Amino acid sequence: MAAARFSLPIPASFAQWWSVWWSAKTPRERRLLAALFGIAVATVLWMWLWQPMARDIAAMRIAQGPTAAALVDARHAVEEMAELTRAPVPAAPTDDRASLERMLAQHGLRGGVTQVSWQGGRAHLVFGAVGFDALIAALEALQREARLRVIEATLTARVEPGTVRAELTLGR
Repeated sequence: MAAARFSLPIPASFAQWWSVWWSAKTPRERRLLAALFGIAVATVLWMWLWQPMARDIAAMRIAQGPTAAALVDARHAVEEMAELTRAPVPAAPTDDRASLERMLAQHGLRGGVTQVSWQGGRAHLVFGAVGFDALIAALEALQREARLRVIEATLTARVEPGTVRAELTLGR
């Protein structure tokens, strides 16, 4: 018995095959296939474009909080710097020693100084025990009014809460 051969006509190109296949479909089948193709394209676009974009937007909104706060802080710092440049600069006192003594007395730290020495236009101060907040306020006033800045500092915490042992070098 001879084997039956079944053969399909194979078009020369895909476009030719497509046109033959498509023309064999009824108008109702064509509309259904077009709708299914549209749904498949929409699903693929949703999975590969919309979902990652939505995740990225959510992540950016979460990350925006600290960034916005940092921006507000930076704007505030810029405003402060602008105010400082407009503010008149007080004349620098001629005697750094007198300015240092006056500031220490004003902030009530004169009694806490265990050692003061001057060398090369720089003051070396040692506080045995001083309140941290009072020390910072005095250093800020020294910088603002007497133009004496901290060049070197060693702060060591003490047993009493809020107090430190401080070795400071101040200069212009």
